[in-house]
Amino acid sequence: MSSFAPQNQRLDSAIAWAHSRPDVDALILTGSFARDDGSADIHSDLDLEIIGPNPEALAADDSWLRDIGPLLTVLRLGEGQAWPTRLAIYGDGVKIDFTLAGPARLQAMREHGLDPLYQRGYRVLLDKTGAAQGLPAPQGRPAAPALPTAEVFRERVEEFWFEAFHIPTYLARGELFVVKFRDWTMKELLLEMLEWHAHSRPDAAADCWHIGTRLQHWAEPEHWQALHQVFGRFDAADAERAFHATLRLYSQVAREVAARAGFDYPAAVEAGIRDLIRAPV
Repeated sequence: MSSFAPQNQRLDSAIAWAHSRPDVDALILTGSFARDDGSADIHSDLDLEIIGPNPEALAADDSWLRDIGPLLTVLRLGEGQAWPTRLAIYGDGVKIDFTLAGPARLQAMREHGLDPLYQRGYRVLLDKTGAAQGLPAPQGRPAAPALPTAEVFRERVEEFWFEAFHIPTYLARGELFVVKFRDWTMKELLLEMLEWHAHSRPDAAADCWHIGTRLQHWAEPEHWQALHQVFGRFDAADAERAFHATLRLYSQVAREVAARAGFDYPAAVEAGIRDLIRAPV
């Protein structure tokens, strides 16, 4: 990390802070700076897990974030997550994603294996109590998740075509923002289907990353090229063009997943929606 002076400075500050805190047992680096794949660049975040006996207290009073550097702003997340997080942007442009966890997080991985985040790579920066001892070595990539059930697959496909039904109506009304709103749900479903496609490869499952990161590396080349056509401008004509491109790509990818997994593709649903919106195949 010698070429990353701002990140190095912020990381040194975090380690010094953790040393000084009796309520911190361990500090663990994850993310791109913990991996040996050369993926870290000058724009990369730091991802730090703070392990302590009372992570809720660290979340309740997070004034300690300013001890690590000149804090510009922070996003506080916790609801619906196993552990609270603090996503902090510092004045020098370094962003640090802090996860505040208890020793049970590491104990679970000792007993049941590393989670996908740790499996990609981690570095123990500080361990005062031995909380991180015995963690398995990372393998560099997580195991490929299982494909959905036939029922879940059908539900997702039908949801995609359900959303597609609305787009021509909003285009006709000139509701371009609503078009984009509905379209983004379709794009999320498209991304999920692309992930299933990559996981269902007969030779070897691809390594899919979160929210489409590195998509150009794990998607099929023809799908990556087709994706260049599925995002339209904020005008009705181009939004309609991109809409039909999205339908074509989703139908192709979903049908291939169905064939590989032995699922029944709901062709009648697609055909019915296409007829209603007069969309060409």
